[in-house]
This record gives sequence, C-alpha cells and structure tokens, in this order.
Amino acid sequence: MARTIVSSTGRRAPANLDIRYRTVNGDPSAVLFDADAPFAVMVLDLAPEGDLVRGVYTVTNPDKLAHVDDD
Repeated sequence: MARTIVSSTGRRAPANLDIRYRTVNGDPSAVLFDADAPFAVMVLDLAPEGDLVRGVYTVTNPDKLAHVDDD
C-alpha cells in the first residue's frame, strides 16, 4: 500500500518508509514517515457498519503534513 501512495505523489520515494498509525484530524490514519518526517497520511473512510471502505484519502503536501507528530 505504501508504494501505491508514493507512486501517486509525483515525489521520489524514500528508501525506507516507516508506517505508523496515528489519529490525524480525529480520524484513524496510517502515516508514512521518512526518518522522523511525515511523507504521507492515508485515511480510510469506512461505512457506518465498519465493513466497507467507501474511500481512501491521501495527503502528501509537505506543508499540510507539518503538524503531524512522529511519536
């Protein structure tokens, strides 16, 4: 999944991405880190029952990722 996100960014993928799970803007998210800097955030929009994925949203803009913590 990380490679899919990276391929859609138009940015060169770092050699070692680390996936960490965080709450971002109130939503459970997968955050891809390059060392201690966030590279992308992925959020799944689940149906109310929680059994279907209605959408996948990614943020890769470095300016918008500046508030994401690495802890």
